Amino acid sequence: MPSGEISQPAVLKAFIARLRALNVPRCFAIAISGGRDSMALAHLAADYGRDNGAQIIAYSVDHGLRSEAAAEAAQAGAWCNAIGLTHRILTWGGAKPVTGIQAAARAARYRLLAQAAAEDGCEAVLTAHSADDQAETVFMRLARGAGPHGLAAMDDEILIAAGPGAPVRLLRPLLFLSRARLTAIVKNAGQDFFDDPSNEDPLYERVRMRALLAALEEQNLLTGAALNRTVARLSSAAARLRRQEDDLFTALGGCFYSWGGASLDRLEANLALGGLGARLIHAVSGEDYAADEAAAQAAVDGAASDGAATLGGALIKSWKGRLWFLREPGAVLGRTGVAPMPPKAVASALLWDGRFILKRLEGARSATVAPIGKDHSALGPGAEGFSGPGEAISTSPGIYQRCALTGAPALPFMVSGGIQAEALVKERFSGGIVRY
Repeated sequence: MPSGEISQPAVLKAFIARLRALNVPRCFAIAISGGRDSMALAHLAADYGRDNGAQIIAYSVDHGLRSEAAAEAAQAGAWCNAIGLTHRILTWGGAKPVTGIQAAARAARYRLLAQAAAEDGCEAVLTAHSADDQAETVFMRLARGAGPHGLAAMDDEILIAAGPGAPVRLLRPLLFLSRARLTAIVKNAGQDFFDDPSNEDPLYERVRMRALLAALEEQNLLTGAALNRTVARLSSAAARLRRQEDDLFTALGGCFYSWGGASLDRLEANLALGGLGARLIHAVSGEDYAADEAAAQAAVDGAASDGAATLGGALIKSWKGRLWFLREPGAVLGRTGVAPMPPKAVASALLWDGRFILKRLEGARSATVAPIGKDHSALGPGAEGFSGPGEAISTSPGIYQRCALTGAPALPFMVSGGIQAEALVKERFSGGIVRY
């Protein structure tokens, strides 16, 4: 073992202390790729489970992107079985996107993990992200000019959900351990592992950043340990900023609405919202990523001076003395480069446009959901008394049976059409749950 590395018993003791600090449940899952970090997690979890009576299931995701993937998932399962862990292979089926394949694979991975954990009664999923992963993440975000929220990097706990499903805890208990220490664990155990060839492919940003960080460490100019200390400090700063943004939202008379929007009752020039504006835009947009804070402030300024602005799938609008944050109509109804949102069937529960959970009520007939659009004639006289901007109606989910609008569950003046709608605007604003 290299000089200065802690022994495996000491690592196990620290790992157990970390699990207890995270209040890990008795039944939990671990994500296993077969790589060195995840196999170290498997051994640590197996040791913990034997001594503490925990029920542990190991999941390996076969993304179907490499010819070797299925065999590697099966081998990872055999390795897990050999140390007493139950194992399941989760397969990402269906057509794969032509572009953005890494982001799509990541989303599919977490969706499958959350779904499997819910099915198996596991309250948490543990991943093998290490201190090196954390340092590389903050290094990449530094290169993009990220602010405090971005530089806080990965939390050791978040909530994830498979679409409209119930959330499960995602825990990262190895963020305090280096990749070298995790490698030492598997080597000391005589455990084989896979090295993903993509980890050496310079086409990927993380691989290039890893090489650059290693070169800087060799010259003692910047270390992963220093980056991780920065993360710890900025995590506290980001938490304070978030609380200040929440207080500002309240001070500005902020409101959330069941139709998926938000508004502020202070409409004035040079209204500095900072991160609050970016969070509100993200909350109402349904998009995966939040807007840049500077761009968000520019959009708020534009709405205050010109009446309206769009950014990141959201419409910011000055109307009736308030500043409104809504879904951008073109993002769901179609515009140049963006196709209209297609109709979708509501079988039981559906995550719709990232903004609503739609649930079919017991005894309700099968139905299709689609944006209501600009023609409000079928909504009846209630639409005239709607207290929000008209764009909020256009982008709301409409319930259709045999091509006829039968309900609009997110609008207070319409019947539900047999479908219950839960707006996720507060959830998205708080950032408490990531839905895949």
